[in-house]
Amino acid sequence: MRFLVAENEQPYADHLQKMIKKCCPENVKIDHVTTAQEAKAHLDTNYYELCFLGYDLDNPAGGMDVLKSLHNTTALTAFVILSSHANKEAAFDALTLGAMDYIIKDRFTEFELSKCVSYSMYLKLREVGLQKEALHDSLTGLGNKGLFDAQLKQASQRAKRDNEKLGLLVIDVDKFKYVNDKYGHKVGDQLLQQIAERIVGETRSSDVVARIGGDEFAAILIKPKSADHVYAVREKIEKALSATPYNIDGIVIKAGASVGCAVLPDDSEDLDKLFSAADVQMYKHKNTKKVLMGHSRDYLDQVLR
Repeated sequence: MRFLVAENEQPYADHLQKMIKKCCPENVKIDHVTTAQEAKAHLDTNYYELCFLGYDLDNPAGGMDVLKSLHNTTALTAFVILSSHANKEAAFDALTLGAMDYIIKDRFTEFELSKCVSYSMYLKLREVGLQKEALHDSLTGLGNKGLFDAQLKQASQRAKRDNEKLGLLVIDVDKFKYVNDKYGHKVGDQLLQQIAERIVGETRSSDVVARIGGDEFAAILIKPKSADHVYAVREKIEKALSATPYNIDGIVIKAGASVGCAVLPDDSEDLDKLFSAADVQMYKHKNTKKVLMGHSRDYLDQVLR
Protein backbone atom coordinates (compact mmCIF):
# COMPACT_ATOMS: atom_id res chain seq x y z
CA MET A 1 0.00 0.00 0.00
CA ARG A 2 1.08 3.54 -0.71
CA PHE A 3 0.37 6.28 1.80
CA LEU A 4 0.81 10.03 1.52
CA VAL A 5 1.17 11.92 4.80
CA ALA A 6 0.61 15.65 4.26
CA GLU A 7 1.36 17.08 7.70
CA ASN A 8 3.47 20.10 8.68
CA GLU A 9 3.93 19.13 12.35
CA GLN A 10 7.07 17.01 12.01
CA PRO A 11 6.82 15.16 15.38
CA TYR A 12 3.27 14.07 14.64
CA ALA A 13 4.15 13.15 11.05
CA ASP A 14 6.96 10.90 12.36
CA HIS A 15 4.61 9.39 14.94
CA LEU A 16 1.95 8.67 12.33
CA GLN A 17 4.43 7.04 9.97
CA LYS A 18 5.64 4.74 12.75
CA MET A 19 2.06 3.72 13.53
CA ILE A 20 1.36 3.04 9.84
CA LYS A 21 4.40 0.75 9.63
CA LYS A 22 3.25 -1.14 12.73
CA CYS A 23 -0.29 -1.57 11.47
CA CYS A 24 0.80 -2.46 7.91
CA PRO A 25 4.25 -4.05 8.36
CA GLU A 26 4.59 -5.46 4.83
CA ASN A 27 4.75 -3.81 1.40
CA VAL A 28 4.18 -0.24 2.61
CA LYS A 29 5.53 2.92 1.02
CA ILE A 30 5.03 6.26 2.75
CA ASP A 31 5.67 9.68 1.23
CA HIS A 32 5.68 12.72 3.49
CA VAL A 33 5.12 16.34 2.45
CA THR A 34 4.68 19.46 4.54
CA THR A 35 2.88 21.92 2.25
CA ALA A 36 -0.37 22.03 0.30
CA GLN A 37 1.52 22.63 -2.95
CA GLU A 38 3.64 19.52 -2.42
CA ALA A 39 0.54 17.49 -1.58
CA LYS A 40 -1.18 18.57 -4.80
CA ALA A 41 1.91 17.77 -6.86
CA HIS A 42 2.28 14.28 -5.35
CA LEU A 43 -1.41 13.47 -5.74
CA ASP A 44 -1.36 14.69 -9.32
CA THR A 45 1.59 12.49 -10.35
CA ASN A 46 1.39 9.43 -8.08
CA TYR A 47 -1.17 6.87 -7.01
CA TYR A 48 -1.91 6.43 -3.29
CA GLU A 49 -4.40 4.12 -1.63
CA LEU A 50 -4.74 6.53 1.29
CA CYS A 51 -3.79 10.14 1.96
CA PHE A 52 -3.70 11.72 5.42
CA LEU A 53 -4.26 15.47 5.05
CA GLY A 54 -3.43 17.85 7.90
CA TYR A 55 -6.34 20.24 8.39
CA ASP A 56 -3.97 23.10 9.24
CA LEU A 57 -1.59 22.39 6.35
CA ASP A 58 -0.04 25.78 5.39
CA ASN A 59 -3.05 27.69 6.77
CA PRO A 60 -6.32 27.09 8.59
CA ALA A 61 -8.29 24.60 6.46
CA GLY A 62 -5.29 24.13 4.14
CA GLY A 63 -5.90 20.39 3.96
CA MET A 64 -9.49 21.07 2.98
CA ASP A 65 -8.26 23.28 0.13
CA VAL A 66 -6.19 20.37 -1.16
CA LEU A 67 -9.21 18.10 -0.96
CA LYS A 68 -11.36 20.58 -2.87
CA SER A 69 -8.83 20.95 -5.68
CA LEU A 70 -7.82 17.33 -6.15
CA HIS A 71 -10.62 15.01 -5.10
CA ASN A 72 -12.10 14.70 -8.58
CA THR A 73 -8.72 13.94 -10.17
CA THR A 74 -7.67 11.35 -7.58
CA ALA A 75 -10.85 9.31 -7.49
CA LEU A 76 -9.14 6.11 -6.35
CA THR A 77 -7.45 7.69 -3.33
CA ALA A 78 -9.13 7.56 0.07
CA PHE A 79 -8.66 10.80 2.04
CA VAL A 80 -8.56 11.21 5.82
CA ILE A 81 -8.40 14.64 7.45
CA LEU A 82 -6.10 15.06 10.49
CA SER A 83 -7.12 17.79 12.92
CA SER A 84 -6.11 19.04 16.36
CA HIS A 85 -9.65 20.22 17.08
CA ALA A 86 -13.01 18.48 17.43
CA ASN A 87 -14.95 20.69 15.05
CA LYS A 88 -18.29 19.21 13.96
CA GLU A 89 -18.76 21.69 11.11
CA ALA A 90 -15.28 21.02 9.74
CA ALA A 91 -15.82 17.26 10.01
CA PHE A 92 -19.11 17.56 8.13
CA ASP A 93 -17.47 19.70 5.43
CA ALA A 94 -14.65 17.16 5.04
CA LEU A 95 -17.07 14.28 4.57
CA THR A 96 -19.14 16.35 2.15
CA LEU A 97 -16.01 16.97 0.06
CA GLY A 98 -15.34 13.24 -0.13
CA ALA A 99 -13.07 12.46 2.83
CA MET A 100 -13.60 9.00 4.27
CA ASP A 101 -12.87 10.08 7.84
CA TYR A 102 -12.04 13.05 10.08
CA ILE A 103 -9.80 12.18 13.01
CA ILE A 104 -8.49 14.03 16.07
CA LYS A 105 -4.70 13.71 16.39
CA ASP A 106 -4.35 13.26 20.16
CA ARG A 107 -7.05 10.57 20.23
CA PHE A 108 -5.58 8.53 17.38
CA THR A 109 -4.22 5.18 18.63
CA GLU A 110 -2.85 2.23 16.65
CA PHE A 111 -6.21 0.52 16.96
CA GLU A 112 -7.97 3.63 15.64
CA LEU A 113 -5.49 3.79 12.78
CA SER A 114 -6.08 0.18 11.78
CA LYS A 115 -9.83 0.71 11.90
CA CYS A 116 -9.52 3.98 9.95
CA VAL A 117 -7.43 2.40 7.18
CA SER A 118 -9.73 -0.60 6.78
CA TYR A 119 -12.92 1.46 6.94
CA SER A 120 -11.64 4.14 4.57
CA MET A 121 -10.47 1.60 1.99
CA TYR A 122 -13.78 -0.25 2.18
CA LEU A 123 -15.80 2.93 1.68
CA LYS A 124 -13.57 4.07 -1.20
CA LEU A 125 -13.81 0.74 -3.03
CA ARG A 126 -17.58 0.75 -2.61
CA GLU A 127 -17.76 4.37 -3.83
CA VAL A 128 -15.61 3.61 -6.87
CA GLY A 129 -17.77 0.59 -7.69
CA LEU A 130 -20.91 2.72 -7.64
CA GLN A 131 -19.19 5.40 -9.71
CA LYS A 132 -18.18 2.83 -12.31
CA GLU A 133 -21.76 1.65 -12.68
CA ALA A 134 -22.97 5.24 -13.06
CA LEU A 135 -20.22 6.41 -15.42
CA HIS A 136 -19.76 3.44 -17.73
CA ASP A 137 -21.76 2.17 -20.68
CA SER A 138 -23.24 -1.21 -19.77
CA LEU A 139 -23.16 -2.48 -23.38
CA THR A 140 -19.52 -1.81 -24.32
CA GLY A 141 -17.87 -1.30 -20.93
CA LEU A 142 -16.49 2.03 -22.13
CA GLY A 143 -16.99 5.28 -20.27
CA ASN A 144 -20.22 7.15 -20.97
CA LYS A 145 -20.60 10.80 -21.97
CA GLY A 146 -20.58 12.05 -18.36
CA LEU A 147 -17.25 10.38 -17.64
CA PHE A 148 -15.86 11.38 -21.04
CA ASP A 149 -16.68 15.06 -20.48
CA ALA A 150 -14.93 14.99 -17.10
CA GLN A 151 -11.88 13.22 -18.55
CA LEU A 152 -11.71 15.64 -21.49
CA LYS A 153 -11.77 18.61 -19.12
CA GLN A 154 -9.05 17.11 -16.95
CA ALA A 155 -6.88 16.10 -19.92
CA SER A 156 -7.19 19.55 -21.52
CA GLN A 157 -6.17 21.26 -18.27
CA ARG A 158 -3.04 19.12 -18.08
CA ALA A 159 -2.23 19.68 -21.76
CA LYS A 160 -2.50 23.46 -21.32
CA ARG A 161 -0.44 23.36 -18.13
CA ASP A 162 2.32 21.29 -19.75
CA ASN A 163 2.13 23.16 -23.08
CA GLU A 164 1.25 19.95 -24.98
CA LYS A 165 -1.21 19.02 -27.68
CA LEU A 166 -4.38 16.98 -27.23
CA GLY A 167 -6.29 15.07 -29.88
CA LEU A 168 -10.08 14.67 -29.97
CA LEU A 169 -11.85 12.16 -32.23
CA VAL A 170 -15.60 11.94 -32.83
CA ILE A 171 -16.78 8.66 -34.40
CA ASP A 172 -20.22 8.01 -35.88
CA VAL A 173 -21.21 4.57 -37.23
CA ASP A 174 -22.45 4.76 -40.83
CA LYS A 175 -26.02 3.57 -41.57
CA PHE A 176 -26.39 1.93 -38.17
CA LYS A 177 -30.16 2.40 -38.25
CA TYR A 178 -30.39 0.11 -41.27
CA VAL A 179 -28.54 -2.64 -39.40
CA ASN A 180 -31.04 -2.41 -36.55
CA ASP A 181 -33.98 -2.34 -38.97
CA LYS A 182 -32.82 -5.37 -40.96
CA TYR A 183 -31.33 -7.62 -38.27
CA GLY A 184 -32.77 -6.33 -35.00
CA HIS A 185 -31.36 -4.59 -31.95
CA LYS A 186 -29.56 -7.67 -30.62
CA VAL A 187 -27.36 -7.81 -33.71
CA GLY A 188 -26.98 -4.03 -33.61
CA ASP A 189 -25.78 -4.21 -30.01
CA GLN A 190 -23.18 -6.86 -30.87
CA LEU A 191 -22.02 -4.74 -33.79
CA LEU A 192 -21.46 -1.80 -31.42
CA GLN A 193 -19.47 -4.04 -29.08
CA GLN A 194 -17.20 -5.16 -31.91
CA ILE A 195 -16.78 -1.59 -33.14
CA ALA A 196 -15.82 -0.50 -29.62
CA GLU A 197 -13.16 -3.24 -29.50
CA ARG A 198 -11.67 -2.13 -32.81
CA ILE A 199 -11.51 1.51 -31.72
CA VAL A 200 -9.75 0.57 -28.48
CA GLY A 201 -7.38 -1.63 -30.49
CA GLU A 202 -6.20 1.37 -32.52
CA THR A 203 -5.52 3.59 -29.49
CA ARG A 204 -2.97 3.49 -26.69
CA SER A 205 -3.68 2.48 -23.11
CA SER A 206 -3.08 6.10 -22.06
CA ASP A 207 -5.81 7.34 -24.42
CA VAL A 208 -9.52 7.54 -23.53
CA VAL A 209 -12.32 5.91 -25.54
CA ALA A 210 -16.01 6.35 -24.70
CA ARG A 211 -19.47 5.70 -26.09
CA ILE A 212 -21.18 9.08 -25.99
CA GLY A 213 -24.44 8.23 -27.78
CA GLY A 214 -26.40 5.44 -29.44
CA ASP A 215 -23.99 4.87 -32.33
CA GLU A 216 -21.48 7.59 -31.44
CA PHE A 217 -18.04 7.13 -29.91
CA ALA A 218 -15.28 9.56 -29.00
CA ALA A 219 -11.61 9.34 -28.12
CA ILE A 220 -9.07 11.56 -26.40
CA LEU A 221 -5.51 11.16 -27.63
CA ILE A 222 -3.19 12.05 -24.75
CA LYS A 223 0.13 13.76 -25.59
CA PRO A 224 0.14 13.15 -29.37
CA LYS A 225 3.53 13.81 -30.96
CA SER A 226 1.98 16.23 -33.43
CA ALA A 227 -1.24 17.18 -35.19
CA ASP A 228 -0.22 14.75 -37.96
CA HIS A 229 -0.22 11.95 -35.39
CA VAL A 230 -3.86 12.75 -34.55
CA TYR A 231 -4.80 12.70 -38.25
CA ALA A 232 -2.99 9.37 -38.69
CA VAL A 233 -4.89 7.79 -35.80
CA ARG A 234 -8.15 9.05 -37.30
CA GLU A 235 -7.33 7.33 -40.59
CA LYS A 236 -6.27 4.12 -38.81
CA ILE A 237 -9.55 3.95 -36.89
CA GLU A 238 -11.67 4.69 -39.97
CA LYS A 239 -9.84 1.97 -41.90
CA ALA A 240 -9.99 -0.55 -39.03
CA LEU A 241 -13.75 -0.11 -38.71
CA SER A 242 -14.47 -0.69 -42.41
CA ALA A 243 -11.69 -2.93 -43.77
CA THR A 244 -12.93 -6.25 -42.36
CA PRO A 245 -16.63 -7.28 -42.30
CA TYR A 246 -18.23 -8.07 -38.94
CA ASN A 247 -19.39 -11.62 -38.28
CA ILE A 248 -22.28 -11.72 -35.81
CA ASP A 249 -23.82 -15.15 -35.22
CA GLY A 250 -23.11 -16.10 -38.82
CA ILE A 251 -24.40 -12.80 -40.23
CA VAL A 252 -21.70 -10.96 -42.16
CA ILE A 253 -22.12 -7.18 -42.08
CA LYS A 254 -20.02 -4.62 -43.90
CA ALA A 255 -20.02 -1.50 -41.77
CA GLY A 256 -17.88 1.54 -41.28
CA ALA A 257 -17.78 4.86 -39.54
CA SER A 258 -17.08 8.51 -40.19
CA VAL A 259 -14.38 10.00 -37.98
CA GLY A 260 -13.70 13.67 -37.35
CA CYS A 261 -10.78 15.04 -35.39
CA ALA A 262 -9.58 18.25 -33.81
CA VAL A 263 -6.38 19.24 -32.06
CA LEU A 264 -5.91 21.38 -28.98
CA PRO A 265 -4.68 24.14 -29.15
CA ASP A 266 -4.42 24.25 -32.97
CA ASP A 267 -8.18 24.20 -33.63
CA SER A 268 -9.28 25.76 -30.35
CA GLU A 269 -8.53 25.86 -26.63
CA ASP A 270 -12.25 26.06 -25.83
CA LEU A 271 -13.62 22.54 -25.36
CA ASP A 272 -17.04 23.27 -26.84
CA LYS A 273 -15.44 24.74 -29.96
CA LEU A 274 -12.93 21.88 -30.11
CA PHE A 275 -15.72 19.29 -30.00
CA SER A 276 -17.69 21.26 -32.58
CA ALA A 277 -14.67 21.32 -34.92
CA ALA A 278 -14.29 17.53 -34.68
CA ASP A 279 -18.04 17.09 -35.16
CA VAL A 280 -18.08 19.28 -38.28
CA GLN A 281 -15.19 17.33 -39.78
CA MET A 282 -16.95 14.04 -39.02
CA TYR A 283 -20.08 15.16 -40.89
CA LYS A 284 -17.96 16.32 -43.81
CA HIS A 285 -16.54 12.80 -44.07
CA LYS A 286 -20.02 11.32 -43.83
CA ASN A 287 -21.42 13.66 -46.50
CA THR A 288 -18.46 12.93 -48.79
CA LYS A 289 -19.30 9.23 -48.59
CA LYS A 290 -22.91 9.96 -49.46
CA VAL A 291 -21.85 11.92 -52.53
CA LEU A 292 -19.47 9.19 -53.65
CA MET A 293 -21.75 6.25 -52.94
CA GLY A 294 -25.10 7.92 -53.57
CA HIS A 295 -28.33 7.06 -51.78
CA SER A 296 -29.15 4.10 -54.00
CA ARG A 297 -30.36 0.75 -52.80
CA ASP A 298 -27.07 -0.72 -54.06
CA TYR A 299 -25.24 1.28 -51.41
CA LEU A 300 -27.53 0.10 -48.62
CA ASP A 301 -27.19 -3.49 -49.83
CA GLN A 302 -23.41 -3.10 -49.76
CA VAL A 303 -23.50 -1.81 -46.18
CA LEU A 304 -25.81 -4.58 -44.99
CA ARG A 305 -24.47 -7.48 -47.04
